[in-house]
Amino acid sequence: MLSVADEQEQTLPCYRVESCVIDQPAAIEPEWLDLQSRAECSYFQSWGWIGTWLEQIAVDLQPILVNVLLDERRIGMGLFVPCEIKRHIIIHTRAMFLHEYPYDGMNMVIEYNGLLAERGHEQAVYTEIIGYLLREYREYDEFYFGAIAEGSGLESLKQAAKVDVDFVVDNESISWQVNLAGLEPTRDACLVNFSKNRRGQIRRSFRLYEQTEPLQLHEAQNTDEALAFLDGLKVLHTQRWQSKGKQGAFANPLWETFHRSLIQNRFEKSEIQLLKVGNSRATVGYLYNFVWRDRVYVLQTGFRIPADKRYMPGYVIHILAIMHNKAKNMVQYDLMHGDSLYKRILCNQGRKLYWTVMQRRRLKFGVEKLAADIVRHCRLQCN
Repeated sequence: MLSVADEQEQTLPCYRVESCVIDQPAAIEPEWLDLQSRAECSYFQSWGWIGTWLEQIAVDLQPILVNVLLDERRIGMGLFVPCEIKRHIIIHTRAMFLHEYPYDGMNMVIEYNGLLAERGHEQAVYTEIIGYLLREYREYDEFYFGAIAEGSGLESLKQAAKVDVDFVVDNESISWQVNLAGLEPTRDACLVNFSKNRRGQIRRSFRLYEQTEPLQLHEAQNTDEALAFLDGLKVLHTQRWQSKGKQGAFANPLWETFHRSLIQNRFEKSEIQLLKVGNSRATVGYLYNFVWRDRVYVLQTGFRIPADKRYMPGYVIHILAIMHNKAKNMVQYDLMHGDSLYKRILCNQGRKLYWTVMQRRRLKFGVEKLAADIVRHCRLQCN
């Protein structure tokens, strides 16, 4: 007969963690697609984004795939990019970044990041992968998990952090959304939560744009049209940012190459949405969105800059896009992170994102923290 201890051991889950360097992204596509079908994940964790990121950005950086298996069934995956970091002249550290490499123009600005985990196994996946990294990659000092949303991903990450590391929140931001449930696809419905003054301003803006004919929203119907819309967006986006003395997203050639490839790879999978708003008089602007599991993620915009401040192209385009996507039975319109006034006005809910790092307890990090505290104290005294 089995002892009580033996019976308990037999009923415990049998996890196995393994890792390898990825040099052929296509080799892991079937496994990633299979797991994402069993996972609660954002577009930034889907193969559409991850596969393009591997091909365009990460494959030459020797990304490390970490797998978690439960009784030979894959329940967790994550891709980590190794990096040598120099901070404050004297701090040298070896780090790993989950699903990103925010250096050398290679930051594709991931949001809603996290390990890919089968539903119901999130905590185990984080625990197993973090434990594995700490054991098997002892030469690394820091492990970065950027843009993790509050909720299961963040809580699992916190609980998985071990006593021999410090869990540090490096930055946080609110991601803003419009909950489309119960919303009628009309302009008035989109304006219901606005102040009386703001409603009046936006209605006036619509009247000005539509003095001779109504505005039309057109969604790109094929890959070529989507890329043409991106060209138009690039022109307006760049003009707007240059008028503010800045360059805009397209100044980074890697960013543009990455997104052109993403559109070419994924438009036919119905994951990409390019919208154009205007009429025969003029084009008001464009939106570049992702569509994933009944959610719309607004990635980039390009608006024509009006000389008359009564025209409000951003509000006009977003309201038409909200109506359009509500009519398509989308459940959420996500303007993503960044504390802009227009996002707070347009949206009816928000969710926090956290940029976190697990640091081994090294003397150099203690010195770094002490120096930062001294500088912060001096600045407060000076103010």
